Amino acid sequence: MPDYPPVEVDASKVWTYSTRTLTSLAGQPRIDILGEDADFETGTGSRKAILDKLLGSLPPIEGTLTADGTEQIIASREDTVEFNLDGYIDLSNLASGDTVVVREYMMVKSGGTYVKYAEATYSGAQPLPLLHIVTKPSVYGLKVTIQQTAGTYRTFDYQFFVRRKKG
Repeated sequence: MPDYPPVEVDASKVWTYSTRTLTSLAGQPRIDILGEDADFETGTGSRKAILDKLLGSLPPIEGTLTADGTEQIIASREDTVEFNLDGYIDLSNLASGDTVVVREYMMVKSGGTYVKYAEATYSGAQPLPLLHIVTKPSVYGLKVTIQQTAGTYRTFDYQFFVRRKKG
């Protein structure tokens, strides 16, 4: 391979040319990262219509729940537009002898009843105490519950986000 001498570049010389243009962009509208032109910002681009149908976010469902031995609802939502729940339950307060059961339910028809589709049991102190839950998508209803079945009743902080298609 030949050994070429280093090329000296003086960037300030670029500004001495009054007719400078960027290669391949002369005469084209600005193209943003989505491959749309400036119509995207004005709301007339076809991709904007598609993006408007993507999942949006509503205010979080959050708080602290004190267990009482019954099955208690942590997060629940009923709707008529496809959505899912995505969130966290903090199990940091669990100690030796404590057991909780977390369940997920879905309503599969308008006006129907909730049907359980997931269940997990957690006992004692957790090495990774922040539980992340992402539900299946639903149109009619979702809920996440917790039930402490053993030990000293504990408090659980939680935060869930409702991700729904814009209707």
